[in-house]
Amino acid sequence: MTPSPTPDEQTRDPGLQPERTSLSWGRTLLALLVSDLLIWRAWSRSLSRHEGRIEGNALTLGLAAGTAAAATAVIACCVIYRTRTLRTDTQAPPAGLMLTTTTALLALAAATTVSILLTK
Repeated sequence: MTPSPTPDEQTRDPGLQPERTSLSWGRTLLALLVSDLLIWRAWSRSLSRHEGRIEGNALTLGLAAGTAAAATAVIACCVIYRTRTLRTDTQAPPAGLMLTTTTALLALAAATTVSILLTK
């Protein structure tokens, strides 16, 4: 009788799961980029209504646009990191990565909410 392989000798066949996960992260990033662009559009329209002066809603929308851009950049970095690690590793993502992504998503959600409330 052949002894069963040890955990180190076993190779795990992840199938298509890493590819599906990478694709879903990419789709999520695309949706967030669209949201980010809509916030920037609202800010630019607000600036044109205020004749280029940054005051009132234009200031708040500018802060929301900056927050959205920073959050999208952080999320993009997380997506790139996770996509690369999925190619070589089947482990769960590090807790720090998930915390960073969640924080950036909440910041982007807040910026989107502010943009929606202030856009007339």
